[in-house]
Amino acid sequence: MKTSVIKLLDGAQNKMSGYVALLNYRYSNLSVNAQPEALLCVFVDIDGVQHPIEKVAKGRNPDDRQDQFEIYPNSLDLLKPVVKAIHNMHPEYKIEIKDIEEGEEEKYILVTMPPVDDARYKFLTEAVGVLADVCNGQLEAVFNKTVAEIGITLAGASEDEIKEAKDMLQDVHDKADKLAKQIRGDKEKEIEDAHDAYKAKQEEKKAEMEKKMQEAKAGTEMKMSAPGDE
Repeated sequence: MKTSVIKLLDGAQNKMSGYVALLNYRYSNLSVNAQPEALLCVFVDIDGVQHPIEKVAKGRNPDDRQDQFEIYPNSLDLLKPVVKAIHNMHPEYKIEIKDIEEGEEEKYILVTMPPVDDARYKFLTEAVGVLADVCNGQLEAVFNKTVAEIGITLAGASEDEIKEAKDMLQDVHDKADKLAKQIRGDKEKEIEDAHDAYKAKQEEKKAEMEKKMQEAKAGTEMKMSAPGDE
């Protein structure tokens, strides 16, 4: 196969892989679980200079929570700029300032993802579909453009040689498409699980409230039925 065709296929593969990686990054910003990739877009303003958040703070997920970040600025004076930067990029996050140790001046930032209630569930599922459609369109555009370029490059070549090149391109496209669908499926499951957890929690609250109301009603009825003092 011609070197020029191999370069076309390599170029198509790189572009498609890039679009799939972009889809994954965009999904990470549809925050359900706390994913480090969601903070890559956060830049902290320090004296008019923009710094990536990883240069001015360290972060981790609490051991028992998937929906939270703990963020530790490199110094106390960076606390407010980091909070502002996170809020600017992710206003949906709940942001709290916590003491590292009670009575100590050192503090950290606790970031909690918003619950996936019915409204957020609708928004997230629609956004997942829109972003997937964008990625599919990008993959198809690269595929079609490369098909045309192969036709020009192999003008006058045998049908077998042209078919081999197009089959290899199809394989590149199919692998990228399969990975994009897998990433979408994983995100949709993440959203479904979070929404189910939210509904279960709401049912628990409802059951607890009903139990308290029943107990209060029973107590009132007992007082009303008790014999009065003679």
